[in-house]
Amino acid sequence: MFGKFFESKEIKGLKAQVESTPDDPAAHFNLGTAYERAGRAEEAVREFEETLKGNPKSAEAHYNLAVLYESMSNGEKAILHILKAGNLFSNKNDQVNKVEARGLLRQYYRKFDVKPEYFSQVDPGV
Repeated sequence: MFGKFFESKEIKGLKAQVESTPDDPAAHFNLGTAYERAGRAEEAVREFEETLKGNPKSAEAHYNLAVLYESMSNGEKAILHILKAGNLFSNKNDQVNKVEARGLLRQYYRKFDVKPEYFSQVDPGV
């Protein structure tokens, strides 16, 4: 019970931060992360999408969106976002997260029975 109260208090504070700085991608990212931890996937997706409006090169937001879309059984969006995340992690020389993103990409291809060739013709700019 206390965890639920604390979580709601955290989200309430982060929502206030977003309201006071609506153009701050970090504020949206933090709120999205809190929603994700609270199991509120649709609200988390909305906040990570807002993050990308202000910071389209946020590998972390793309990664989180991929995981959320995978959990919602939206294979195409999950794959597009994990592709973008992997490319952005690579651009930042973040090898650990790049390798993790590539591993998820392979899992998503198998889970959603999609051939990689399909996405080579789709703009991974999402």
